[in-house]
Amino acid sequence: MKVLFLFPVFILLLGACSSIRQGADEQNATRLVSTFPDKAAQSAYTDFTASVCRLTAFVNYRTSVFEPDSLVTLTDIVLRTGPGITRARQTRNESFSGTATVVTVSGNRGLLLTCAHNVVFPDSVFTYDDKANRRGNRYLLGFSVKTGQMIQVSGPYGTMQGEVIASDTENDLALIEVKSSQPGMLPVPVKLRLAAIDELHWGDRVWLTGYPSGRFMMTAGVLSIPVSGEGVLLTDAPFTEGYSGAPAIVYDHQAGEFMLAGVGRSVAARSEYVLKPEKKIHEQAYNTALPYQGPAYVEVEKQAAPGVTFITSSGIIARFIGLEKEQLEQRGWLGILNQDQGAIPPFR
Repeated sequence: MKVLFLFPVFILLLGACSSIRQGADEQNATRLVSTFPDKAAQSAYTDFTASVCRLTAFVNYRTSVFEPDSLVTLTDIVLRTGPGITRARQTRNESFSGTATVVTVSGNRGLLLTCAHNVVFPDSVFTYDDKANRRGNRYLLGFSVKTGQMIQVSGPYGTMQGEVIASDTENDLALIEVKSSQPGMLPVPVKLRLAAIDELHWGDRVWLTGYPSGRFMMTAGVLSIPVSGEGVLLTDAPFTEGYSGAPAIVYDHQAGEFMLAGVGRSVAARSEYVLKPEKKIHEQAYNTALPYQGPAYVEVEKQAAPGVTFITSSGIIARFIGLEKEQLEQRGWLGILNQDQGAIPPFR
């Protein structure tokens, strides 16, 4: 009789516990089907996006194109002894879009992390012929000189001009400093810690937030961890122009927090050689309905290979910041990063 009496009570208690647990799970769950595990993660990610900024770089080049067989070498350009026979001169203005993340803020200054190719451009670009003189110096077909550059950082808070204070072109990383006219007008600094490379595994979910085509949006995929030891991660997340520099973050279920796994840098691409009309050099208009009979040249065009996106890992970011310690100290950033404000582990 005792067994028969206790059995329904046991069932009742078990049902009550199950009901409480189910109610708690439902309360924490997102209302709609989501890529995030729960409401807390969804809310944390929303807060994190306030640290992500749109980056636009404007660069100007003055280009000179020499006549064929003008026999101009780089030495002639440096010493200004070349014959100066130019076929065309033009000024080229280009703009490039990308993404940056606010690392820390001090007063009216902000420090941002992005990809170097978003903001670092060569001072001079030379195009060579396949011929050379007796000393082995190849002849030039033309050269371009950078005449100006401007970096803009923008978001809901407005637009500010940025300055590159450190860069690593090999690993495609750069630090930008921005200044606001008033304190408190800067973006919120990121509150994530850098994930250690051994905390990342094959198949981990990764999210990237940036400005593809100037539009603020997110993308997601799974991580692949190459064993090359180069510190570059791979993901199948869609990646287009404007995402370069986007923070790549992962979610730690046990700690209930996001971590910065790296920075999205580029997508795999295939190169193709395409025959282009000389119009691109002279900017001479012609009727496209008629066969083109003027001079032409070959240009390399890169076609993106979807599904192969490269991420500069957190380990490389930490090493980059460590190597730039002296530069950061001179700019007054080192002490600030020591105060648990940024996502840089060497200073936490």
